[in-house]
Amino acid sequence: MAGLTRGPALLRAAGLLVLGALTFGILGRGLTSMPSGVVLVLVHYVDLVFHEAGHVIFGVFGSFLGALGGSLNQVLIPAVCTGYFLWHRQPAAAAVALFWAGENVVDVAIYAADGRDMKLPLLAEGLTHDWNWILSELSLRDHADAVGRVIFALGALVLLAALALLALDLLRVAAAPETGVVSSAGTRDGKPR
Repeated sequence: MAGLTRGPALLRAAGLLVLGALTFGILGRGLTSMPSGVVLVLVHYVDLVFHEAGHVIFGVFGSFLGALGGSLNQVLIPAVCTGYFLWHRQPAAAAVALFWAGENVVDVAIYAADGRDMKLPLLAEGLTHDWNWILSELSLRDHADAVGRVIFALGALVLLAALALLALDLLRVAAAPETGVVSSAGTRDGKPR
């Protein structure tokens, strides 16, 4: 692929390698632990801000949605970002946002799977474990591990979809002729292809 010698293709290839390695690390740890490594820990702290904001935002709809709102919001924010980038025909950016959404779904899966045993540390002593409360309300607390596994599988699919989207965009950019600039909207030098 001669097109891989160009900057946009090289950036996408590097991004695909990084996201692939991160996906391998995320899926490799399974439901056993929270993120490790500088990048994933940093992303987890960002996710935590959106999670906690979700309790406040969704809390106006009652206790159940308030508890579930943390997990909903931490997935919803990157999902909205993914939609934005897709709408604006920026597939590489959409792939990164979709990866972020998948990472959040896996994060929620770990929290849900911990709903019965409650071994994960919470932000402070005496706080309610969201998923213990949610699963208890649904009479599913004894099935926390199974619920976590289903959510984890969904997260794995989202992560793989992000890699596929970035790989397809890499192929698109690498296959583009060497002359002219390929815009994210599929035009060359302002003219439709």
